[in-house]
Amino acid sequence: MSEELLRLEYGQATELARTLTDVRFKLLAFAPTIAGTAVALLGRNASTTELLAVGALGLAASCGIVVYELHNTVLYEFALERAAVLERKLGLALYSARPRYAHDRPLAVVYAVVLGAWTYLLAWGALRAGDVGHAQVIGGLIGAAVAVLSGGELARARWKEGPAVGPSAVTSSES
Repeated sequence: MSEELLRLEYGQATELARTLTDVRFKLLAFAPTIAGTAVALLGRNASTTELLAVGALGLAASCGIVVYELHNTVLYEFALERAAVLERKLGLALYSARPRYAHDRPLAVVYAVVLGAWTYLLAWGALRAGDVGHAQVIGGLIGAAVAVLSGGELARARWKEGPAVGPSAVTSSES
C-alpha cells in the first residue's frame, strides 16, 4: 500500500475515533443530566401515572443508549487499533504509544447510575399503584440494586481493558 493511501486511511481511522469520542462525551453529559433532573422534579408530588410513564420511557431510552454505546466502543477500539497499525507503518506514534487502561469503567458506572435512577422512578410508581407501603423507599432500594447489578454487568460486557479486536484481526488484510 502506498504511503499516500496509508495516510488517507490513517486520517479516516483517527477521524472515526474523534467522532465516536465526541458522541460519547455528549451522551455522558446528556443521560445523567436528564435522569437526575427527572428524579429531582418527580420527587415532588408526581402522580403514579407520571412516575410510571417517565420511568418507563427513561429506562427504555437509556437501555437503547447503553446498547448504542457498547456498539460504538467496539468501533472506537477498532479505529484506535487500526490507527496504531498504520502509525507503525508510517513511523508515527500517537495511538501506537498510548497507554492501556480501563478507560471505559467510568462509563459503566455512569450508565449504571442512570439505569438505577429510571428504575427507581418506575418501581416507585408501580409500587405506589399497587398500594405498597413505603413505595418510594422500596423503589429507591430496587433502583440502587439495579444500579449495582447493571454496573457489574456493564463492566464485564465490553467496557474492559484491551482492544475490541486483536491486532491480528486488524492486520490480517495486510499480509
